[in-house]
Amino acid sequence: MLKSKSTIQSFRYIFITYVGTIVLFAILYLLPFSHYGSLQAVDSLFISTSALSVTGLSSVNISTDFTRIGQALLIIEMQLGGIGILVLVSYLFLMMGKKLTMSSMLLISKDQNQSQLKTIRSLSLSVLMIALTVEAIGFSLMFNAISEQYNSVKEAVFVTVFHSVASFTNAGFDLFGDSLISYQHNWLLLLTSATMIFLGSLGFPTIVEYILGFRKKKSLFTKVNIRLHSSLFLIGLMVYFFLEYNGVFNHLSLWDKFVNVVFLSATSRNGGLTTVDISTLDITTVLILMSLMFIGGSSSSTGGGLRLTTFAVLLAKMVSVAKSEEYTTLFKKTISQDSINKSFLIFLSFIFLFGFSTIVLSYFESQEILLVAFEVISALTNTGLSMGITGELTGVSKLLLCMLMIIGRIGVFSFIYAVFKIDKSRTRYIKEDLAVG
Repeated sequence: MLKSKSTIQSFRYIFITYVGTIVLFAILYLLPFSHYGSLQAVDSLFISTSALSVTGLSSVNISTDFTRIGQALLIIEMQLGGIGILVLVSYLFLMMGKKLTMSSMLLISKDQNQSQLKTIRSLSLSVLMIALTVEAIGFSLMFNAISEQYNSVKEAVFVTVFHSVASFTNAGFDLFGDSLISYQHNWLLLLTSATMIFLGSLGFPTIVEYILGFRKKKSLFTKVNIRLHSSLFLIGLMVYFFLEYNGVFNHLSLWDKFVNVVFLSATSRNGGLTTVDISTLDITTVLILMSLMFIGGSSSSTGGGLRLTTFAVLLAKMVSVAKSEEYTTLFKKTISQDSINKSFLIFLSFIFLFGFSTIVLSYFESQEILLVAFEVISALTNTGLSMGITGELTGVSKLLLCMLMIIGRIGVFSFIYAVFKIDKSRTRYIKEDLAVG
């Protein structure tokens, strides 16, 4: 599982690129034309990290504390984070008639979590077109609902563009001050936003291969993503409808309840936007929500979390161990031991980061442990939902969440190989069974 020198170098470039971009936008947000009043450096860094990692957690009110210039910069950063910085750069190179070098394609493959270099060139060309097309359709469907709140067409256009980008990139920022709570009864806007969130967390390779039908024979990657993504969405929908029918959605009509539950299920694993105050949800709903946040979206998508393919491999391995099978299979395909090892490393790393960060934040914050744990898992999985404590966090806690958001976005492997020097041991020892369980 130890990577080659060129691959490790790629991970380091990715890490440096993301951190450098975060710092650049943080500086831009600190400039007078980007905000009203005073803006702390730690808050600027927090917003920048949240935007590029397409998380959506915010320690300030974007709608009132940021100017239109600052909000426009936020749109650009959300787009960079959602589509991928390296993909956009490669697209510009291709548009200028330049060829992608092998090292460039290797960088993009690691950034987008793709193993096949031969697909990188076509992926780079299609990603931006898909994003702009989906966002344009979303804009046209949401514009009327949003424009009713503004006297100026120019303002309405800007706000609609902002929320179209925030939906598809799963960034979760809003310019209304209450996310989408004021639009609880607008089914068209909510279903449009939910669909965009769903597609964003499904991932570009899956959209290209499955929805656009570019390949007749679907890859294992696409099969796992489609089936697991749809299954978790339906599970969330049914569970939320049952638990919150007479709860937080009690005041809504049957149709509005259904629409809001659809939206909550879609946003659970990465969206960041919400039509309800998360802190008012039933404790059981919150725990299920946290579980879905932990699983996250697809690899090579705008989503974060453990990722669907990782979760699928873990489940498949559990089944094979329970059945005492020698090989682990998914859809009649044998999963490599390397993929299994990676999946367990990612899973255990997430568990450690979640536990460690929750303990640290609970030391610095006087909030209830559930609120702290929710904030941690939201940052780590790039979901962006909050129970209302983000703005009250100390500087240390915000910096820790920044680190979690970066790890969640670039991936555990990119972070490990970028920060730590790892040497493969060539020493082999005698095997011995150890009693476990």
